[in-house]
Amino acid sequence: MVKRRLMLLPLVAMLLLECNDNPKQLPDRVIGIDHIVDLTHTLTSDFPFIPVRQLTYPFELIPMATLEADGVEANSWRIHEHLGTHIDAPNHFIKNQLSLDRIELKNLIVPLAVIDIAEKAALNPDAQLTVADIENFEKQSGKIPDNACVMMYSGWEKRLRDSSFVGLDSKQVKHYPGFSSEAIRFLLTHRGIAGLGVDVLSFDPGVDESYTGHKILFAAGKWGIECVANLDKVPQTGATVIIGAPKVGKATGGISRIMAVW
Repeated sequence: MVKRRLMLLPLVAMLLLECNDNPKQLPDRVIGIDHIVDLTHTLTSDFPFIPVRQLTYPFELIPMATLEADGVEANSWRIHEHLGTHIDAPNHFIKNQLSLDRIELKNLIVPLAVIDIAEKAALNPDAQLTVADIENFEKQSGKIPDNACVMMYSGWEKRLRDSSFVGLDSKQVKHYPGFSSEAIRFLLTHRGIAGLGVDVLSFDPGVDESYTGHKILFAAGKWGIECVANLDKVPQTGATVIIGAPKVGKATGGISRIMAVW
């Protein structure tokens, strides 16, 4: 197989490589694309979501035109910004923070680190990724790179079509794993991350109805990705994640096509 390489440019996306004829201007980091894994779930009407009374609702694909009647096939969508595999922008919880369209491209193509907590999540649906988990990860895999996306793999996507994915109990409290607030503070303060990702509905544990971690992360101007797929199919280090976020003015988030390459 012929190996392909694309350079990550400082401020723009990958396709500008062909325009750079000056070797002195070549960037430091090289992205391998010998392997590509889709980290995106297909969004359908039965995809689970966080139930918020009189606010959230399922995705709906509504036929708008048909080949038979109109000579063209087209649909309209009934959707809100936080359905399916999606990105949260900092303005989702913090006033005057970055909206989705204002996140810089250089912060949407970043190194990926995947921390596996599936073993303890299988025993405890309220499990949290802790500072100790980060330290143990780094002992085995090396220090998390600057401006990386740190993703939690809990194995929760295996429950996607089961009620335990949301984990509502008799009091309507949710139960699924997430990042501890201390871990988020550590990653912001000591690792300079670009954002977080999880294979569950929220990077806050389900039991946290205050969304403490969201407020900490977004106050720092960082983003979060939720309902990520296939994290068990990518290396824990060495990959780059590319987030195809929609560019919608003032948006607080949106469905995204996300992929890992290495």
